[in-house]
Amino acid sequence: MIAQAPNSVLLFSGGLDSTALAAITRPRICLYVDYGQRPAAGEKAAAERIAGALGLRLLTTRLPLTDFGSGLLLDDATAATAAPSPEWWPFRNQFLATAGAAVAVQHDASEVLVGSVLGDGDRHVDGSAGFYDAVDAVTAMQEGGIHVHAPALGLSTEDLLRASGLDEAVLGWSVSCHRSSRPCDDCPGCWKRDRVLHSVFPAMYG
Repeated sequence: MIAQAPNSVLLFSGGLDSTALAAITRPRICLYVDYGQRPAAGEKAAAERIAGALGLRLLTTRLPLTDFGSGLLLDDATAATAAPSPEWWPFRNQFLATAGAAVAVQHDASEVLVGSVLGDGDRHVDGSAGFYDAVDAVTAMQEGGIHVHAPALGLSTEDLLRASGLDEAVLGWSVSCHRSSRPCDDCPGCWKRDRVLHSVFPAMYG
């Protein structure tokens, strides 16, 4: 069971996983980061709308990483040789966890929450338990003692959504596309979102 975490900073993309995690954990701050990803405008709008509906504080910031990016989140033409999945952006979660930890220090929070779920580690290492254990260790050893957790790592997105108690209206505002602020219907993010919503709300999306 995922507990509330009122002294946390949640990395909040406006997608299904982070939306459900926000509803359950009730973090002190939801942090949206525009790092140069193509769907940034749509994600930010979704994050603002969802955070407002949940009564949660949202901070938005820019951390331009396009010089270090590759894959669908950047464009359709680049993919790193080591890419384990089409949407893989090298070291993205490491950058974002570090940004979250810096914000946690600024706002006297004690931990950073990340919305990785069961199976993410099968697609890329920075969605795995080992990765989060390592990032937590190296972050917590530094000034501020900030911890990094992925509390939903043992749950599927379907289970996480059910645990959140959110209805299809709020979840329908989420954005998961890797290519655009509007669903392209032809990327892993869109495929997953469609599959999950059909599973959790069969009467609405079936």
